[in-house]
Amino acid sequence: MGITTLGGMSSYLGIPESLGGSKTKIFSFVQDRLQSRAGGWPARLLSRGGKEVMIKSVATAVPTFVMSCFRLPKTVTRKLTSAISNFWWSSSGDSRGLHWIAWDKLCDDKLEGGLGFRCLDDFNTALLAKQLWRLITVPNSLFAKVLKGRYYMHSDPLDPIKSYSPSYGWRSMVFAHSLVHKGLIKRVGSGNSILVWSDPWIPAQSPRPALRSIAHRSYAQS
Repeated sequence: MGITTLGGMSSYLGIPESLGGSKTKIFSFVQDRLQSRAGGWPARLLSRGGKEVMIKSVATAVPTFVMSCFRLPKTVTRKLTSAISNFWWSSSGDSRGLHWIAWDKLCDDKLEGGLGFRCLDDFNTALLAKQLWRLITVPNSLFAKVLKGRYYMHSDPLDPIKSYSPSYGWRSMVFAHSLVHKGLIKRVGSGNSILVWSDPWIPAQSPRPALRSIAHRSYAQS
């Protein structure tokens, strides 16, 4: 095929081709990129409103593409959050400043007393859930066909799938299963895929299937 150089050691679209080894070391470039970006901002010249705009429009956008493909380790997201928090509280840009309020409080909605900053862990999970939802809603895309042929040929992407040596990208999307299930609504439609007696469709403390009684079975046979 004319390939003369062994791949896997460079990056593609800003993401390393090889993800083997420590994920904290692999994704440390995201932290370096954000810190270099934040270090160049003149913190002493910006008002609180200006800092808020910079954080929401630039700082949290730096790792967005990586987080939409892979789940970042908590060590990396913690350092990213620390860099953003230091920029918010610093008055000169050279020090971390005095943190008067926990960052989690600032991530609350403005109606709840916060400033609406993004929690990077939750944002990462939401982006991965969006990719998982895309597998369900656009099954004919090349992205969905490749993953279907590799991981869920005869099942659904939301099923508990056991696969041999899955990629880190697939494991990252599987992590978002619980978030997708929280907002998932199943439409009956033609009913061909509905299993009346085994699907948990009756609302209770936890959804449960419609267990058939002996009387109902005898009536159905008669």
